[in-house]
Amino acid sequence: MLIVIDQIKKRTRMPYRVIADAVRLPYSSLLRWRRRRRDDTPLIRQPGPQKIIPPDYDRLKQDVEQLSHGKSRTEGTGAVYLRHGSSVSRRQLQEMVSLARHDLNVSHRQNLRRISWNIPNVAWSMDPCEYEQRDATGAKVYLNQMQDLASRYKFNPMTGDIPCGEEISGYLTATFNRFGTPLFLKRDNGGNLNHAAVNDLLSEHFVLPINSPVHYPPYNGAIERAQSELKNGLNAKLLYKSCPNEHLEAYASLVEHDLNHNPRPCLKGKNACQVYFRDRRTFSRWERRDAYVWITNLQNDILCNEAVQPQAAWRIAVEAWLNMKGFITITINGKVLPSFL
Repeated sequence: MLIVIDQIKKRTRMPYRVIADAVRLPYSSLLRWRRRRRDDTPLIRQPGPQKIIPPDYDRLKQDVEQLSHGKSRTEGTGAVYLRHGSSVSRRQLQEMVSLARHDLNVSHRQNLRRISWNIPNVAWSMDPCEYEQRDATGAKVYLNQMQDLASRYKFNPMTGDIPCGEEISGYLTATFNRFGTPLFLKRDNGGNLNHAAVNDLLSEHFVLPINSPVHYPPYNGAIERAQSELKNGLNAKLLYKSCPNEHLEAYASLVEHDLNHNPRPCLKGKNACQVYFRDRRTFSRWERRDAYVWITNLQNDILCNEAVQPQAAWRIAVEAWLNMKGFITITINGKVLPSFL
């Protein structure tokens, strides 16, 4: 700002008071800045009492980097301030923490692996979620949603109380009878989704389950996004009307129907219904058996050579098989990764 004011003064020869009024700067601030520049002191000082002890920036930076940084907040800044409060202000520490958290989040996003599903009906994803509406008794209302991962085609959801294993098994049976069976089913680690009735049904139809890592929703992020779309659609339809609990399934099915027929940029302008029913892949029992044998053998090799959990080894083996067959494309920052086999 002082450089600009000096240039205006040199070209126009106007008084500094007139220039300060023209740039909407208090004249007292201009005089103070010019005096500090002449005395070779900082033009702007941090508010509050000045720290006497110079900070140990190396130690401070190390402590800040070791904090538990989240997406929007950081845990443990109070303890760091107790150690370095005599040399840095809270404002300075918060700026350093915010910058470190921002850099960590940027690095995390840049190194995320994105998986694109290329063929419909290879994998479905299912997950129940809680809806904010309550029924007449005040009990929670749940939506159990399932969709195809490649086409984003959404099947009619379940509504009501949180479904038990037998109910989910019946829902899967009805969906399989109507649309056929996928090769894989992604699910979380809920007891109802891993119920014996569900596992027996998947074994009967040769559908291979893929369980998400514990406490890591992004692994099944597609169904999380689908749940958000369903909730937003329901909120829009029920904005000016009340809905009895027994009618919620009809409204949810209507929302899913609209979503299935909306064009999507990720589908090159087509809608989910067009892509699913035009390009879906079917698998014979021999193909399912061969896939299971190949994945199981690789899982055993991974367990023998690396200290990983069986479920993690299964996910790695499934990803390797899908990548080998061309059913998925793995990218980082828009670059296609080569096959790691």
